[in-house]
Amino acid sequence: MTISLGLLIFIGGIIGGIISSIAGGASIVSYPVLLFSGVQPLFANITNHGALIFDYAGAIASSKRELRGHWSQAGFYATCSTIGAILGTYLLLAFPAKVFERVVPILLLVSGLLFIFGKKKSAHQSATRKELPKTLVAIIMLLMGCYTGYFGGANGVIVLAVLQYMTRNDFLVDNAIKNVICGCGNLVAFIIFVFRTKVYWTQGIILAIGMLIGGYLGPMLLRHVSVKAVRLIVGSLAFIQAIYFFITAY
Repeated sequence: MTISLGLLIFIGGIIGGIISSIAGGASIVSYPVLLFSGVQPLFANITNHGALIFDYAGAIASSKRELRGHWSQAGFYATCSTIGAILGTYLLLAFPAKVFERVVPILLLVSGLLFIFGKKKSAHQSATRKELPKTLVAIIMLLMGCYTGYFGGANGVIVLAVLQYMTRNDFLVDNAIKNVICGCGNLVAFIIFVFRTKVYWTQGIILAIGMLIGGYLGPMLLRHVSVKAVRLIVGSLAFIQAIYFFITAY
């Protein structure tokens, strides 16, 4: 691998890490970068899972302010999601790579729609909204985890959109909780992948370093950026990638 290609992966990791930690959707950048470096689609997804662990680690370290008083809630969501991630990982390993390539654009399109049109909660709505039954919350998080295990790409977008519908929290808190949920899911999925399939370690390590930096910077930037602008930008990127992958897959 050339120095220029390594630099491209590193920069892609920083940009993807920032995007993921402030909204979700790092793979909108990191997944295509891995493909460009010569990694096959299925293995690019798996390698991306490993790099995303460092993205979320950086984001969690930078989000202590938002997570204060919400660790119990984040822990419950993450536990349910992690169980789902294990199931999703085995689904990915059970289906051929061609199936995965065809599913990618559909998942990205859904991610973009959910993110752009996610409900914006007012202070009054947040205070009066009824809590969902814990069993229903557990099932929803299980499904979110299954999605994370099967397809790391844009999983943060969907998880964040679901949290905005489901909780009373403001955007910054839900975003921080999303990082905990996705971080745990990606960690467990990647551990399984390491023992079951191939990981492109060189590209993955370079990407992970970039994502760690981007993940740490993201939450700090989010405190000074319009939430509406974040939704629009990341949702638009998801649509662009969905079109690209649809063309290449079909």
